[in-house]
Amino acid sequence: MDAYINNRAARQALVIVNAFLLFLHTCMLIFFACTKISLMAYVNIFSVLFYVVGFFLLKYEKTWAYTLATFLEIMIHMFLAVLCVGWDFGFQLYFIGCLAVVFYVDYFSVRLRHHHVKSIGFGAISALVYLASLMVSRYQEPLYPMSSGMTFAGLVVNSVMVFAAIIFFFSILTMLATYYEARLSEQATHDNLTGMVNRYYLVDHLEAISASEDMHRYWIAILDIDDFKGINDKYGHLCGDFALRSMAETIKEVCGDRIVCRWGGEEFVIVGAEDGTDGGHDGAEELLEGIRQKVARTDFRYNDKVTVNMTVTIGLARYHEGQTLDEWLNLADRRLYRGKQSGKNRVVGTD
Repeated sequence: MDAYINNRAARQALVIVNAFLLFLHTCMLIFFACTKISLMAYVNIFSVLFYVVGFFLLKYEKTWAYTLATFLEIMIHMFLAVLCVGWDFGFQLYFIGCLAVVFYVDYFSVRLRHHHVKSIGFGAISALVYLASLMVSRYQEPLYPMSSGMTFAGLVVNSVMVFAAIIFFFSILTMLATYYEARLSEQATHDNLTGMVNRYYLVDHLEAISASEDMHRYWIAILDIDDFKGINDKYGHLCGDFALRSMAETIKEVCGDRIVCRWGGEEFVIVGAEDGTDGGHDGAEELLEGIRQKVARTDFRYNDKVTVNMTVTIGLARYHEGQTLDEWLNLADRRLYRGKQSGKNRVVGTD
């Protein structure tokens, strides 16, 4: 579903580019028709028709063909515009604005799993055509001389349009880069199946609190679903995934604001602090026993057809001064193992 949403957003982003360029060339068509610059009026009739066809190219995912044709249209159009009305009118600025469009299209083309559109190469070509326009305008008088007032007005309008386009497209890229960076960070620190934090997040959290003066209040518990392999073997892995999600919801419901982590497989880790340091007031044994009892008496219904009954075994370890994080976790793991060996479905807090 996420991939579908991302692809849809990428296609919509490219449609925005096409709509912007269609609007821009429609305005230019009106301007050139009103000022009787016939060559550019005819060119813009072609441009408007091209960007109408552009919607169909994007619909059928012809991103590379669309990008190449759009780039050529902009280069030819703006070169002719400079030739017709001169350098001072400001149409050469669109060669610079084109860079924002090209990199924008390149980014979303990749998100649609198409090829790179070679934005660096297009940028270099844009720079060369910009310089060619400069050289031509130096030695060639405009084909359609304009008054100084009209020329200045054109420069202002073109400058505003180019800056608006650059700001718009790069602001979208910045927002999306920030969004996807946050998504990647979320995926790196959270388990996709249960939504819980993962072991990487937990280790960072434990390292952060290890210097706390209240460290002696902290405890850690490793919870394991008893005979989880039997659920997968009997009902299938989809039911196993359901069991893990249900277990995560049950643990979080009881634990409240405490750190709860999916450690891996069917193991979960809970970190708490007694005396209310972690926002809770129950003792560790009382809290963990509450989880054990709630799981044991709950009938988890899978697809309203299958009842999955589960029990859990929990190993608890309080922090002792001088312990390393590995030693602390290993102590909880040993107690979990002892609980498994002594009958399962229990909380083990001492050796």
